[in-house]
Amino acid sequence: MKNEVIELRKSGKFYNSFGDDAIIIHHLMKYKIVPSKGGVGFPEISFNKVINALEENNISYRVYEKDNLLLEKDYQKLNSYKKLLANARKELSFEQRINDIEKKIKTLSNRKINQLLEVIEDAIS
Repeated sequence: MKNEVIELRKSGKFYNSFGDDAIIIHHLMKYKIVPSKGGVGFPEISFNKVINALEENNISYRVYEKDNLLLEKDYQKLNSYKKLLANARKELSFEQRINDIEKKIKTLSNRKINQLLEVIEDAIS
């Protein structure tokens, strides 16, 4: 079982997180997940903002530079990693579905797009 701790890895002037940790960072900060790398990166200028978001949500974290542990916060039983990950995965699923629909819409003719918009407008009014 994976530790329920966000790991941030410093690389140059950026921090990176991967896997489930990246999904949570994406959910909290809206940073783009890079599918080819399976992670999220952000500049060091945003570090405090990310740490504050983790602390506000009681998420345990560790910050590394190479193999050196720079900073750590453990919320133990108050850690909300698992709960936030479940919510983040749901949100990401919605985002992926919307992106897939957008890609399909771009291939449609103007007439088909207009028909689709009319259906959507009727459904949400």
